[in-house]
Amino acid sequence: MSCMIDWEEHRRRMIDEVSAFVTWGLAHPDEVRRIPRKRLGEGGFSRTMQVLYWQQTLGTIEMVRKDILRRFLRWANIG
Repeated sequence: MSCMIDWEEHRRRMIDEVSAFVTWGLAHPDEVRRIPRKRLGEGGFSRTMQVLYWQQTLGTIEMVRKDILRRFLRWANIG
């Protein structure tokens, strides 16, 4: 039963954090990073766009060891 209580508390905290972020993002749209999108069926993004997106998402290369970033990009089939 203790595990369920811990899960419910964790779930509540996650919902609170997401709610706070969405509320802040709606109040500050100019400070929110846009997620690239395309219409369904129009093909994928260019290799450059894919790498740029993942570099921005994961942080700069200086923050992530290059071998780890390369391994992730290969695993994600974009590098």
